[in-house]
Amino acid sequence: MERPYVISADVRLLLQNWADQRGFKIPSTVFFDCMREKFSLRMQKIFPNFELVPEKEIVDGLFKIVSESGLPPVSLDGVYFKSEMSFEITRLVNRQGQNIGWGNRAGTLTIPQQLDLLRKTGVKKVALVDDVIFSGNMLEMILNLFSSIGICVPVVCAGIGIAHGIKHISYARREIYCVRTFDQVIDEICERDFYPGVPLSGRLLSDGENIGVPYIYPFGKFEDWASIPSEYGPDLSDFCLQQTTLLFEEIERISEKKVFCQDLGRKVISLPTDNVRYVDALCEARSRLVL
Repeated sequence: MERPYVISADVRLLLQNWADQRGFKIPSTVFFDCMREKFSLRMQKIFPNFELVPEKEIVDGLFKIVSESGLPPVSLDGVYFKSEMSFEITRLVNRQGQNIGWGNRAGTLTIPQQLDLLRKTGVKKVALVDDVIFSGNMLEMILNLFSSIGICVPVVCAGIGIAHGIKHISYARREIYCVRTFDQVIDEICERDFYPGVPLSGRLLSDGENIGVPYIYPFGKFEDWASIPSEYGPDLSDFCLQQTTLLFEEIERISEKKVFCQDLGRKVISLPTDNVRYVDALCEARSRLVL
């Protein structure tokens, strides 16, 4: 059987938090279901064994396995599971889209400051909670950082786990629990990375103030970052830009006010960051695509 291409749904959760903070309303569940059905049909034309894992399944599953661990949790991604203790870390890129390492998420303390806060709690054993275990490289780095401040991590909980990543971090009698586990995948991507302007979408620009580099064209590196075959990249990017436009137009309609670029939960590289209407900026981005 062909390996699946997996996406973890998160756009509705992310937009709900953003809307609550910024005074907007988000579309109905029916709207999101329809949006995801169209997206899934498009993805199935590229990856016949495409699978989108629902938000509710991940949220409910994580709550259960974290509760059963009996340990105080430290969340690495508060989208599906929020905890009193957290560790905010993300991949950073420069304006050319080149990876330049790991750093703190926009608006959070630096990595050393976060580690110092965790050390001062006096907690010695925790359950680490993440959305996805893919290669395990980032988790291994975090486990070593926690060890350096005297915190042991005997349990790791994740929404989605890929077998080789789980194996990578399962040393030292560490228990790994996942809501969903896949032996092999073509890739595993967060839904938000296909929708520019959604909070946390794309990789974080190192020299910007919460500016993201979306995976899709004309912004990021669709083929490298999301394993999208080059022949499908431009057309799928155009589809994603159309979907994102429809999403924000619906937000405007039910909120009875416009969404400006300055309102976004994460700004978008090469687009305005001021009072330009966001859907107009998206139309300009579409005009830059070579289909």
